[in-house]
Amino acid sequence: MKLECEVIVDRPIQQVWDYANNPDNLTKWLNDFVRYEQLTGDVSAPKVGDTSNHTYDQNGREFTMHEKITAYDPPNHIKLFMTSKWFDMEIINKFDQISPTQTKLFAGAEFVRIGWIMRIMFLFSSKKKMRTDHERQINKLKELIEAN
Repeated sequence: MKLECEVIVDRPIQQVWDYANNPDNLTKWLNDFVRYEQLTGDVSAPKVGDTSNHTYDQNGREFTMHEKITAYDPPNHIKLFMTSKWFDMEIINKFDQISPTQTKLFAGAEFVRIGWIMRIMFLFSSKKKMRTDHERQINKLKELIEAN
C-alpha cells in the first residue's frame, strides 16, 4: 500500500526543509507521535546511515519504529526506511522550489513488509481513512510551516 500527498507551501524551500526535518517538530504534526531518540550520527548534521527511534502511542499502547536515513540531499529530498515488528515502510519526502517563496512538498510512504497481524488489521481498516489521515498530517505540516 502507498500513501502519497503533495502540497504547495507558501514558504521558501529551505524553511520548509528545516521545519519538516526538525525532530522537535514531529509531535506537532505526526499523528500519535510521542518521542524521538537519536541512535547514531549527529542530529544537527544528518547523513545517510544515521539511525533513530520514533515512538508512537496507539490507543494507550506505545510502539517504536526504527528509522534509517537511506538518501539525503538537503533541501531536495530525504528517504527513510522505518522498521517495526509489525511492518516496514519506505518514506520519501521531496521538496521542489516553485518560486523564491513557494515550495512543492511531496510526502510518500509505502508499506514494503506487512506482518500477519497487520494484514488482518488492514482487512478491517479503511484504506481511504489511512490516506485521509496521511493527507491530514501533511496539510497540518503545511499550516505549521506557513504560520512561522
